[in-house]
Amino acid sequence: MTESETSFEDLIADLEISRSTIEREQEEIKLYKTQITALKEKLEQKHDRIDKNRDKIIREANDQASAILKEAKDYADQTIRTFQKIAQNHALASELEQERAKLRAKLEDTQKKASALPKSPAQNRKIPKNLRIGDSVMVLSMNLKGTVHTLPNAKGDLYVQMGILRSLVNIKDLELLEDETSYKTKKSGSAKTGKLRMGKSISVSTEINLIGKTTDEAVALLDKYLDDAYIAHLPSVRIVHGKGTGALRNAVQKHLKRQKYIRSFRLGEFGEGDAGVTIAEFKNE
Repeated sequence: MTESETSFEDLIADLEISRSTIEREQEEIKLYKTQITALKEKLEQKHDRIDKNRDKIIREANDQASAILKEAKDYADQTIRTFQKIAQNHALASELEQERAKLRAKLEDTQKKASALPKSPAQNRKIPKNLRIGDSVMVLSMNLKGTVHTLPNAKGDLYVQMGILRSLVNIKDLELLEDETSYKTKKSGSAKTGKLRMGKSISVSTEINLIGKTTDEAVALLDKYLDDAYIAHLPSVRIVHGKGTGALRNAVQKHLKRQKYIRSFRLGEFGEGDAGVTIAEFKNE
């Protein structure tokens, strides 16, 4: 056998080996494709189950939120009737303050329960822009309507008033109800707040002292105090923040600007505390 014949036979043998290798690799590729297809089907089935479970959880969360808010509303209605009865009977101020404390604790507990419920994911939805205090919105995770109570902070968190419940939510969880926002009137706002106001300014001081507090602490205390003072039908309040650097005064006055029930505010005059005091007057509604 010549050298050329030997080389040709070696080439044929190499080609046969290569063909066998290719066929084996093709079979392996087919097997991998089959496995990938099966795995894809399993993942899709699992994804469908997750979607169904998520939707079920959200539905249950909405039902829980509605039940929580109904319970809080019923409790608030009962407490308001108690307020009116106490005021009519000229009961002790301490008794009224106890009822008010119970109501506030109940509302805070309601807010915590509602905030702990699962949130509904936003899908292809525009995040509201240029929100204004008083705008009507839908809180998607709770499926409840409310009004914007504060403007969003840097993280997009803001307070929304839903009936008697004021809850901290993220702007991504809101949908602006433009029709209802544009249709709002002063009359409808007065009708809602009128039910909560009392005829006697008892047990609520006409002054709050915020000296020594941080701006965050001061705003939180002021917010609660203003609610109590407004419910108690005080015509005006005296807010003591001191002079200092002016940071506390600025925080107080910035918060007052956002309150729809504040008619006006000014620095104290001579004998009232000068620049260390802000006098705020409520609207008569």
